[in-house]
Amino acid sequence: MSATQNTNNSRPSWRKIYFSILQFGFSGVQEAAPAIRGILSTRSPLKRVLKIVGRIFVLPFRGIFYRFKFRKHLNYNRLQNKPWLLVTSSNNRDVLKILKERLSESVYLTYEAAVSESADIVPLMHFRIWSRLYRFPFIYYQFKKKYGKKAWWYADYIFKAVGQYEACRYFIQKHRPAYIVFANDHTIFPRAMLLAAKSLGVPTVYIQHASVTSYFPPLAFDLSLLEGQATLDRYAKNGTVEGEVRFIGMPKFDPYVSLRNTQTQVQYVGICCNKLDETSDVNTLVAYLKSQLPQLIFTFRPHPADERTFLMPKGVLHSTKTEKAFDFLKKQDLIIAGNTSIHLEAVLLNVVSVYYEFSTYSADIRDMYGYCENGLIVRADTREKLLEIIDNQSNKKDQDVFKKAAYYNYTAGTPQEGSSSELAVAYIKKFVNKHA
Repeated sequence: MSATQNTNNSRPSWRKIYFSILQFGFSGVQEAAPAIRGILSTRSPLKRVLKIVGRIFVLPFRGIFYRFKFRKHLNYNRLQNKPWLLVTSSNNRDVLKILKERLSESVYLTYEAAVSESADIVPLMHFRIWSRLYRFPFIYYQFKKKYGKKAWWYADYIFKAVGQYEACRYFIQKHRPAYIVFANDHTIFPRAMLLAAKSLGVPTVYIQHASVTSYFPPLAFDLSLLEGQATLDRYAKNGTVEGEVRFIGMPKFDPYVSLRNTQTQVQYVGICCNKLDETSDVNTLVAYLKSQLPQLIFTFRPHPADERTFLMPKGVLHSTKTEKAFDFLKKQDLIIAGNTSIHLEAVLLNVVSVYYEFSTYSADIRDMYGYCENGLIVRADTREKLLEIIDNQSNKKDQDVFKKAAYYNYTAGTPQEGSSSELAVAYIKKFVNKHA
């Protein structure tokens, strides 16, 4: 399916640029989710000031040091007229790798913190960003006018964005790509790169790598490859949908279609948490479940980026940070998790998925992805209800769980299932040929 293209390649105002780059942080997500606030900004006024001052000195230092550190990743002549796959995290790479294997001419353009392959190219822009920091007072003033004291709360977040659009625009102009593929549409660097590309008329492609929430910015790419109708419906509520939209299912699920769970009883239970969940609450629940259901085999999986230490009871297995979500899920019959997109991945593998809040979420982020609302998963509001669900599934596990995913995954249960990667590449090639 496709949506009407509404892309404007003219250069927008500075005010519009920075409001767009920082949309996610000012969407209300930082107030609703303290854990996300800790990632994007800091509550301490002193630390806020120190982060700003520190960045002034750190940028030129990195500009010099990173030239040495990433000297093997600066082969910029390989970028000219090639498709750029923008990697900003390991999750991004998981989905973009599928395209890299089928678009042999493409190159990885990789954020410094996400470098992992010898072929990665790192766009070092520190000095160009640094040279634009003088604009901070003017940009901050615009946020102060619109958001009041919230601008001060997130001043370090605003400061981090200053100069990134200008640096990206210069980099794109100099190394002109054929087109750029994104797997992230809401954090600072990808937003800056997207707006810079659009202002220069460089085609942009987006491939979804996780479920979308109401806090995400409107869809604004020339071509968007989404998993299914649920994603488009969500984006449509967030604002005007620009460009072409195609449904492809979930490419990273392709290798796992034949590995769907066929167990008739639940024996293996996965417990998944993320940074929204308090450590003590997670520890308490796992201990409770282990004591109440000693006959089951539990495996604990924190978010791969979670650095906290959890105290697990004896006998509880632990998923490693390097283990991919589907590799973990294929070993489970049922999982328990709160606000995380791993629910959808579990359902696709025919694993029973239960929504349970380890810690009480605010109303703004409860069932953030709409999985319960849309009938994808079952909800347990109490420990007693959770035990009841597990007990029922232990006696007779649901057999056609994956069919519930059709709204979220376009190919689920269809003849095209397992071919999402081919669909993605075919749509990209068709799009590129049309705009050649």
